[in-house]
Amino acid sequence: MNPNIDWRALASVLFIVLAVSSCEEVIEYSPYQNIVKSKWKKQNISNYNKLLPAANEPFEPFRIGLIADSHSYYDEFEDQVKYINTRDDLDFIVHLGDVTLSANAREYDWYSDIMNKINIPVLTLIGNHDCLGNGYDIYTEMFGESNFFFEYKDVKFVMFDDIIWEKKVQDPDFEWFDNALANDSEYKYVLPFAHIPPWDDQFSMGNEYLYNQILLKHNLDLSIHGHGHSYRYAQPYDDVNYLSIPSPERYQLIILDVQADTIKHEVIKY
Repeated sequence: MNPNIDWRALASVLFIVLAVSSCEEVIEYSPYQNIVKSKWKKQNISNYNKLLPAANEPFEPFRIGLIADSHSYYDEFEDQVKYINTRDDLDFIVHLGDVTLSANAREYDWYSDIMNKINIPVLTLIGNHDCLGNGYDIYTEMFGESNFFFEYKDVKFVMFDDIIWEKKVQDPDFEWFDNALANDSEYKYVLPFAHIPPWDDQFSMGNEYLYNQILLKHNLDLSIHGHGHSYRYAQPYDDVNYLSIPSPERYQLIILDVQADTIKHEVIKY
């Protein structure tokens, strides 16, 4: 035996090499990494492209599914996906955010793995849990800009990033929201979506008031949110109706029915 070799040190090195080579997960998911698989990049853009050319057609009644807050409820989310795939009356799905609990890369992958089993396109908003750590960077690489809007059959869908605490900002970008809600192409409807409802603790009293005033300015009477994990349909301020979407643990699917003269919603228990 060579007396000049530190056998204990060598054994420690060999143990680490073997552990890493046999179990990639030892170093694969650091809370600080934001590696996004190429197949999962810019999914909101690729999923919207799947709606073309139908998205550019003139208005006709359509129905979409609304889901939210699938973090922590992966088994229930799988069940929700299975139920959605039994239906043939939905054009697409909107997920109202909180697709992760801690905003790490693994959770984003879990969401994408399950969500992409849905047989119709899904557009995904950002939630407050999705902004923890460097989750915002992962979201934007995986889905695209956190403030965005799109057109579908003469209806304008406005997706507003109203996260405050986790992003360490004082106010959401209300200027963007105000401009995005403009009915600049004579849309039949303009529909705002945001993860956090304005009555939540994250909103100051001023921001709570401002959110609702912006909707009134644009003559909008419906705003759609996640975050609360339970179904709620109420009119807490003036003439605006607020619809809150339940989490998968409730085993409910909200259907938004966009008709020529009104917008209705239905709560499906499955």
